Amino acid sequence: MRLIVLGSGSTGNVLLIESGGARVLVDAGLTAKETARRIAANGLDPTRLDGIVITHEHSDHIKGAAVLSKTTGAPVFMSAAARSASSFPNGGEDIVWGERVSSSEPFQIGPMEFYPFGIPHDGADTFAVTVKADGIKAGIVTDLGYITQLAAERLRGCDFILIESNHDLDLLKVGPYPWSVKQRIASRLGHLSNDETSRWLREDFDGQARFLVLAHLSRRCNHPELARLAALRALRARGASFFPDAEKRVTVANHDRASEWFEF
Repeated sequence: MRLIVLGSGSTGNVLLIESGGARVLVDAGLTAKETARRIAANGLDPTRLDGIVITHEHSDHIKGAAVLSKTTGAPVFMSAAARSASSFPNGGEDIVWGERVSSSEPFQIGPMEFYPFGIPHDGADTFAVTVKADGIKAGIVTDLGYITQLAAERLRGCDFILIESNHDLDLLKVGPYPWSVKQRIASRLGHLSNDETSRWLREDFDGQARFLVLAHLSRRCNHPELARLAALRALRARGASFFPDAEKRVTVANHDRASEWFEF
């Protein structure tokens, strides 16, 4: 298995997973053109996709899904509630639909086994996923107001974790958003703060992941180094031997460019 974050943030979220010759996108929040450009720039044929998994209906997760599905023939896997709440062109008639999934039932795309689970966010049926293939387990958890016990349990034993670290609480307080938006972001149905992600690292993270990627950072109410330093401080609080070489293993996903490949 190998993974690459093609983009992460309010401008669009896309993760590509490759295993056994199959390629799946988790979310398609960039335009189809930009998604294809970033896939091609990383050495792959952007017309070869085996599936697109959509975690919820917000625009920064579905923006490119319809065109990508139409042009590549890749089926879109999405819950019935999220699909009903989506604003796809032509009502989604141009999309090749895969089986409707739920936040509690596993499903498979090629050799990849997906295990969705519900998370607290203000989407119609928002879920996170763990993915298993080739003896590797990856966890993708973004767009949630707090880390539930279920999420913490599902992230145990992961070799790769993409976890939200959306905002710094102090920067959010003084940021440019209206008060109603600030309340929404900081609510239990909003987005993870650096503090909440750090709490999980101190209290529930099992330290097994080879790579830990901080994702969905706010461009106005966070900074990559703030999020990264908060995570590193939390890991150091567990002791020097808990997560060795943390400086190399903790990275931040960018909104405007793809990450490195994470290979297993």
